[in-house]
Amino acid sequence: MKSKLARYTRYLRYLKESLGTFIVAIFFGILYGASSGFGMPVIFDKVLRQIFLAKDAGEEYSVWAILGIASMLPAIFLLRAITGYLSGYFMSVVSLTVLRKIKQDIFSRIQDYPMPFFDKFTKGDLFVRLSSDTASIQAILLAFSSEIFRQPLQVIGALAFLIYISITKGEVVSLFVFLLATPFCILPVQLVRKRFKRNARLAQEGLSDITQIFNENLGAAHEVRLFGLQESQKSKFEKLNLLFQRLSLGITRYELVQQPFMEILAAIMVSITFVYAYIAGIDFATFSAIGIALYFTIDPIKRVVRMLSDFIKTTPLFDRINEILDYESTVPEPKNPVKIDTLKGEFTFKDAEFAYEDKVVLSDVSITIPAGTSCALVGESGAGKSTFAKLAMRLYDTQKGSIEVDGISVKDIATRDYYANIGSVPQYPVLFNDTIYNNILLAKPNATKEEVETAAKLAYADEFIKELEDGYDTIVGERGDKLSGGQKQRIALARVFLKNPSIVVLDEATSALDVNSELFIQKALDNIMQEKTVFIIAHRFTTIRNVKKIIVFKEGKIIAFGSHAELYETCPHYKMLYDRQSMSQQ
Repeated sequence: MKSKLARYTRYLRYLKESLGTFIVAIFFGILYGASSGFGMPVIFDKVLRQIFLAKDAGEEYSVWAILGIASMLPAIFLLRAITGYLSGYFMSVVSLTVLRKIKQDIFSRIQDYPMPFFDKFTKGDLFVRLSSDTASIQAILLAFSSEIFRQPLQVIGALAFLIYISITKGEVVSLFVFLLATPFCILPVQLVRKRFKRNARLAQEGLSDITQIFNENLGAAHEVRLFGLQESQKSKFEKLNLLFQRLSLGITRYELVQQPFMEILAAIMVSITFVYAYIAGIDFATFSAIGIALYFTIDPIKRVVRMLSDFIKTTPLFDRINEILDYESTVPEPKNPVKIDTLKGEFTFKDAEFAYEDKVVLSDVSITIPAGTSCALVGESGAGKSTFAKLAMRLYDTQKGSIEVDGISVKDIATRDYYANIGSVPQYPVLFNDTIYNNILLAKPNATKEEVETAAKLAYADEFIKELEDGYDTIVGERGDKLSGGQKQRIALARVFLKNPSIVVLDEATSALDVNSELFIQKALDNIMQEKTVFIIAHRFTTIRNVKKIIVFKEGKIIAFGSHAELYETCPHYKMLYDRQSMSQQ
């Protein structure tokens, strides 16, 4: 976890782009504070008050002089309005720029994080952190940024005048009352700070849970209806929704109690000053000047206190964002990566071990797979087949031992260079909500139309694509839902053919195909397997009949490696698996 200094440095880096705007905002904030906190009381005391005193003494002013003096008040308010607007606007530019860079940084980092990151954070939680958390910070910072310099500077200006008038008039009691009351101004914030921050954090976590269950529900619409889960889903959502409401109301209570407290305190201060002024025989003009100074001091303090409560509310949001930005990758990039172009694909596992948290799923794995070897990964569910393939693709890193490809540790190769040599077809491939053509093209963005269509033909997808109304321009829908499972897998296979990598991982890539398509694709896969290193996670033995080698897994270990004929004779576990499936298919 990064230190607070490192985090502050990061946010200062975000601020660097708009530093000039930030300085301009401060400048206008200073003008606003001076015109409000010092300018207004001075006009009332030194100008308007003196005019009335002069008139009482028999001195007369011309109409033009009175008009000029009178115009000073709207001029001050005009200056206050203009500088307040410009200060708020430029600070809003700064805050929105910083938030834009935060969002971009979060999204960019998520693209580079390895698969263990997504084991730790759910999609719903990440969505809330990127959208809702940053939106909440944005709303608070926009209000915060417009006041952060204006109000404190107004307090300083008004306080300077209050000190001046208290000393010159010999009325230090007013200053004493103000200084005595100031600690009570921040008392409501301090009393509820910890609980306020805790509720804000729990509320955002609750919103993440709500978003997650909503995403899961939408993604499992078929299962919810098939298994009659509607009522249980409603109940689960209602509990989370109710908890979120309670936490939000808790935050609201703390916010609403602060302003009345401050207003009552301000009224008490004015009342005390009034009583003292009456007893001490202070004239009304002096009392008015002190009252105005008190108002322009207390009012911005009230706003500052509100800003403090808003800031407290943002701290857990920043903590949640920092969790993403400070995530330490378990698949780190090498400091001095070995430069590679095209890998041959010879793999060597040496005493490799991997565990998900505390559960070891692979241990003491040692094997060498020559380049250009097609391998089937066979074993019962949970035996370690998928984990082995993920380690080979470096989606995860081993906790012990090592993996080398072409004699180079995979940890010494830049992940971007390594992934450029790998093609994969998962059991449930994901297509983007775009055209079929673009979904294939993403494997090789600079490919020609002819190359795309050739890849589709090799995957036996070209025929069904052309039968669609819009052909290659057909929009596949969210996650490719407009296509059948078999069609999606053939599009995914077309990607591999277009990319033409030296290493291919297939997770039962023909499982959703009809018999005819499977036969065609099997021939295409046979062609690929002649010259590439291929790992096929096999659930059906019919898909691996032409592989060169078979790796047999049992309870997280490799127990055998060889051809089908060799293993059927020498490995009882493999023979059992093969015979059991053959009998089930009869």
